[in-house]
Amino acid sequence: MNIKKILLTLLGVTIIGQAMAAGGGGYPHESFTANINDQQSLQRGARYFVNFCAGCHGLEFQRYNRMFKDLGIDPKVGEENLIFTGVGVVEQMHSAMQKEEGAKWLGTAPPDLSLTARAKTGQYVYNYLLGFYVDDSRPLGFNNSVFPGASMPNPLWQFQGLQTPVYEEHESCIDGQCSTTKEIAGFDLIQTGSMSPGEYKQLSYDIANFLTYVADPSALNRAAMGPWVLLFMVLLTIVFYFLKREYWRDIK
Repeated sequence: MNIKKILLTLLGVTIIGQAMAAGGGGYPHESFTANINDQQSLQRGARYFVNFCAGCHGLEFQRYNRMFKDLGIDPKVGEENLIFTGVGVVEQMHSAMQKEEGAKWLGTAPPDLSLTARAKTGQYVYNYLLGFYVDDSRPLGFNNSVFPGASMPNPLWQFQGLQTPVYEEHESCIDGQCSTTKEIAGFDLIQTGSMSPGEYKQLSYDIANFLTYVADPSALNRAAMGPWVLLFMVLLTIVFYFLKREYWRDIK
């Protein structure tokens, strides 16, 4: 194999790896752009997460009072509607489920999701929430096209409904040996949920957007500080310009 082929192979592996990291290895491949300045979306995402995800998954690097402050939620309202574990507003957002219980009931302890959107991107989270389908071969009756073999059921099925996969066959041949593989290319909705597909996508977006914020809360401060930094740089440039003119005034 010459150098050109080696470089092309490495390039292909890199591109595939980036694609899998961004949106997962399987269907769907919906695009996702986080907007942590959309406070309404973040508030909805927090509400959905606490009500439907926090029973199993925690956010141990996030505190309730920090979330309330960043998302513009009144602490008293947040304490009454978003804290169900009996802890104070200064506490971390731990899961209501103990790891030992999770491992016993689900086969593995549900992971903490504080940094998931940073480690796997918000697009991965978004597509993961869209990728649940009915699979009778799984212990809890669900599988996921983005993360095959996932041990968790779909916590949002009442909104999304129930869907089954539609497969496409692909034939590949190596050295004259051909094989056929099946890949998920879409879903058939077999039972409607309480939301339309568009509404459920918005719900999934809000949760992914919220987890993007959780993965890096300081990004809100950086975004707010940006215009002031640019203004400071403009003023500093003006000062340096006049200072340069003063220094070079008597030099021909």
